[in-house]
Amino acid sequence: MPPNYRVVPGDELILVITGDVEFIHDLVVTRDGFIVIPQVGQLSVANLTMDELRLLLRQRLGRVYSGVRTGTTKFDVTIARLRTNQVFVIGEVQQPGAYQLSSVATVLTALYAACGPRDRGNFRHLLVRRLGQAIDTLDLYDYLLAGDTRHDVVLQEGDVVFVPVRGVRAKIAGAVVRPAIYELRSGETLADLIGDAGGFQADASLRHVAIFRLLPPGQQVPGPAPRTVVDVRLPLPAAGGQDTSSAVRDLFSGVRVPRVALEDGDSVVVDSVTGPEQSLIVA
Repeated sequence: MPPNYRVVPGDELILVITGDVEFIHDLVVTRDGFIVIPQVGQLSVANLTMDELRLLLRQRLGRVYSGVRTGTTKFDVTIARLRTNQVFVIGEVQQPGAYQLSSVATVLTALYAACGPRDRGNFRHLLVRRLGQAIDTLDLYDYLLAGDTRHDVVLQEGDVVFVPVRGVRAKIAGAVVRPAIYELRSGETLADLIGDAGGFQADASLRHVAIFRLLPPGQQVPGPAPRTVVDVRLPLPAAGGQDTSSAVRDLFSGVRVPRVALEDGDSVVVDSVTGPEQSLIVA
């Protein structure tokens, strides 16, 4: 049980006391947020974290059992049975609807229950609403690319997880670590796309990056690939005599990649220096 879990009415606690005295108490949190411990009395525990609950128990048990204060009597409290919350997962998910989830379930748990976002679902701006107010947003790339779960909040009764329609997507192929199709947040550029793709491979050509862009509808003509090519020159370090590897390190940090705006459907190609430059184009 995470130490920041908050006790609420309906939770069932198991209190174990060992040492000078031996007891096991099954304690159910009432609707008013109380538990009653024999010989200790009534304690208000609603909305306390597990750490705060243990501190309260140490104080109250210590008044009755001196061994708790001296260390000859130990106690432990755990959650025997969690309540369930009804949460709603809506928007661009595979199976939108209402779900009964445990009280420690998070946004990722709810998405798993709903079988994840659809292909047109947004991965960068998932919204959590509580009592009609937006309380947080989750960027799935933080979790998928960096393992960051800081915005994977614990859900409460009646919370709504909303997955909107996707934003701008661009494909990157060639000499990058993770070639794939990525969704971009508002304001993100070519440098951000290369960063999401893990940066350049060691054999990447550092002279230019090609962006294959769909032509506006008025300029399209019948054909397999109505695209234009935007050639982005990569600025190399000014100091003479630097080798290609040092340039790769500069560019890998994202600092020296021009912040060129991308459009939906763009296909970025990073050529390799190990052979003839060949562009992978998605029609």
